[in-house]
Amino acid sequence: MTTTTIAREAAPQAATLQMIRAEINVREFHRWMGIRRLQDPDHAMHCLLTECFGKPPHEGDGLAPKPFRLILPRDCPQGTLYGYGKANAEELRDAAQLYGDPAQCQILNLPTLAAKSMPTEWTAGKLLGFEIRIRPIVRLRKDLDRVPPERLRLFRQTGRSGDREGVPRPGAECDVFQWEALLHPKGEMGRSREQVYRDWLASRFTQQGGAELESATLQSFQRVRSYRKRQTRQYVDSIEGPDAVMQGNLTITDSADFAQLLDRGIGRHRAYGYGMLLLRQPRR
Repeated sequence: MTTTTIAREAAPQAATLQMIRAEINVREFHRWMGIRRLQDPDHAMHCLLTECFGKPPHEGDGLAPKPFRLILPRDCPQGTLYGYGKANAEELRDAAQLYGDPAQCQILNLPTLAAKSMPTEWTAGKLLGFEIRIRPIVRLRKDLDRVPPERLRLFRQTGRSGDREGVPRPGAECDVFQWEALLHPKGEMGRSREQVYRDWLASRFTQQGGAELESATLQSFQRVRSYRKRQTRQYVDSIEGPDAVMQGNLTITDSADFAQLLDRGIGRHRAYGYGMLLLRQPRR
C-alpha cells in the first residue's frame, strides 16, 4: 500500500449536513428571556443555542446549528426551531444534557428534538421550491454624495449609537429598498419593495453559487429592532432594519456549491435567525 493510498484512506470525511427541528416552549422561552433581560427572541435563541451546544464548528468548537429559523406564532404556546448543522439529534441532546441549564433544556423540549440527513448529492438543473427569512441590507460606502442632501436627511439610521441627527455614516446598515429610494427624487421610485428584494436575493445566489433564482414573492415584511452582542462589551447594540420572508423557486446549478449554500445560509445575520433555505415542492 502506497503512502498516497494510506493518506487517502486516513483523510476524515466531512460530516453530512443535518436539518434539525425542535418544538419550543414559548412560555418558558419568554420567562427565560425575562430572567436574562433579553429583548430580541432571535438574539435570545442565538445565546441559548451557543450556550447549550457551543459555537458552530467553523467558528470554533461547538455544535450549534447555523443558520437557523425560529417560528413563534402569535398567541400560541408552542413554536418551532429549524436549523442546519453537522450534529445529529443524539449528539445535540447529549451536549444539551451536559452544558444546558434545566430551563434551556425545557425550552428546547429535548425529547422532541429531531434531525434528518440532507442529501449529499444534488442534481444540477433540478427545480426546487423554497422559503427564506432574509434581512436585505447593504452597507453604506463612502459614495454617500450620490444621494441628494435633501433626501439624505430623510434617512434614519436608528442603529448603533453615535449617529448624529440620524445622518448615516459609511459602514452603516441600510434597507436595500430604502437605499434605492433615496437615490430617486420623491415620487420617482419605479420599483416595488418586492422587486428590489427579489433582485437582492438573486444577486446573493449568484455571488455564493450553487443555484439560480427563478422566482420569488414577498410573503411578509416588517421593520424590527434587533440586538447584537458586541465581543468587547457585556451587552448589545440596537439595530433597526428590514425583516422579510420570501417564497419562490430555484434551480440547482452545482451539487457541491448548493450543499455549501444550504450549510452557510444567505445574507447577513445568519447567526440570528436569517438566511436559512427551507426547501419545498416547486411553486407553480
